[in-house]
Amino acid sequence: MRKGVVILVVVIALIAGAAGIGWLYFRADPAAWDDFVAEMQGETTGSSSPQPARPPATKTGALVASGAIEAEDVAIAHEMGGRVVELFAGQGDRVDAGDALLQLDRAALMVQREGAEAGVAQAQAAVDAAVAQLAAATSGARAHEIAAAEGAIASAQGSVAGTVAVVDQAEIAAETARASLANQAQSVVEVAMATLAQAEGMLDAAEADLARVQAELARLQAGARPQELAVYQALLAQAEAELRFAASVHRQLTDNNIGGVPEEQARFQMEAVQSARDAAQAQLDLARAGATSNEIAAGRAGESAAQAQVAIGQAGVEAAEAALDQAETGLSIADGQVRLAEAQVPAARSQVAVVEGQLAQAEALRSQLRAGATAEEIAVLEAQVAQAEAVLASAGSALRAIDIQLERTTLHAPVGGILTEQLVHLGELAAPGGTLFLLADLDEVTLTVYVPEADLGRVSLGQPVEVMVDAFDEVFAGMVSHIASQAEFTPRNVQTQEERVHMVFAIKIRLDNADHRLKPGMPADAVFEDGA
Repeated sequence: MRKGVVILVVVIALIAGAAGIGWLYFRADPAAWDDFVAEMQGETTGSSSPQPARPPATKTGALVASGAIEAEDVAIAHEMGGRVVELFAGQGDRVDAGDALLQLDRAALMVQREGAEAGVAQAQAAVDAAVAQLAAATSGARAHEIAAAEGAIASAQGSVAGTVAVVDQAEIAAETARASLANQAQSVVEVAMATLAQAEGMLDAAEADLARVQAELARLQAGARPQELAVYQALLAQAEAELRFAASVHRQLTDNNIGGVPEEQARFQMEAVQSARDAAQAQLDLARAGATSNEIAAGRAGESAAQAQVAIGQAGVEAAEAALDQAETGLSIADGQVRLAEAQVPAARSQVAVVEGQLAQAEALRSQLRAGATAEEIAVLEAQVAQAEAVLASAGSALRAIDIQLERTTLHAPVGGILTEQLVHLGELAAPGGTLFLLADLDEVTLTVYVPEADLGRVSLGQPVEVMVDAFDEVFAGMVSHIASQAEFTPRNVQTQEERVHMVFAIKIRLDNADHRLKPGMPADAVFEDGA
């Protein structure tokens, strides 16, 4: 027991002696006491875990300063407003430059784009139509078109000849009938001869019509023009007029009970005209519908029909020749022939005027085809093409503008870094120009240190600096990017080896951080080499 008391007394004496010595030491050197207190505060406020070794400065006399790593905050805003329909990243996420951050509602813009696409398609169709019209006008008439026009002229000429023959026949028939009492046999012969002339004229018309149908078949294979449609409509009207005339002649014969050769001849003529009318109708329908395989076949059928008409015309000529032989025995029908001839004369004369007008139209069409479009017409078509192209360009610009707006509905990160703050959420309305995210740019960070005024001359802009952090056992290369122009007191969060009351200057050091290893808030030391 006594031994333990002795030991305790010795320990207390040693502690008291050490305290006395310390008091005498710090009283003699107050600066040492301040350093001791600063070291004790560093131990109580710092981490208790061991720190990794930091490489020391390699050159003596170098200026060393401490600070913390900082990153520049980038405010990310959207130039367009809209409702947020999808979020691709949030607060605390690390993103690279170009990564999508959020998506705004695109529904209204998609509807606008559909309308713009329809406008572009419509404008393109207008341009194609205008260009096609201009090309057709400047290229002039094609050979088969001129051939078709010439065929129409030949057909019209044949029709004129036929109708003139009909007039002649009607006049002769009337004179013959009026002289039938004096010379019945002679008048019957004259009528038969006139009938033969008519049949020959119809044969000529049928042959001309065959040429026209063949030209029309060639035109069908190449396609019809509006001028050709007008010609076919005129031909159809001509054929219908001829059919009405032939039917009128045949009806007068049957109504007057006149049979035999005149009735048979009139029926042949009506059948021939009916076939010509059907062929003209088929040609018009074919030209309107455009050429298909079936229509080409119909055109060929029309050719066959025209060939049949030629055969019918030939048969009519043969019948007329037979009628001439039988004219001497046809005295009993002289009175009916008088009435028929007198009725045919005015109708035939009217028909001559009709077919002469059709011939003039056909000749005018051929002249127009050969001359081609006028300079004024081409100028109008060129203006239409330019206008259509301008409308197309405007529609294309509108579509591209909408596409740009659609692309901008997706917000992308301008630089790589960490999203430090998210100011918008799913379903909210984002205001145009409003900040939606704050991003810390880690591609390039800054170390801010404070240098005493006495050492400021050892620092210059662009000066290389070696930077070390506790987290990595290596040296990072930096460069002085800013030197404060005004002194300040050392901030409270910075520990230096000098007294805190000294005036210092803030120095910013720029560090490349492509691998993002340096984080904001990391403490770091910077070594400035003298003479740099």
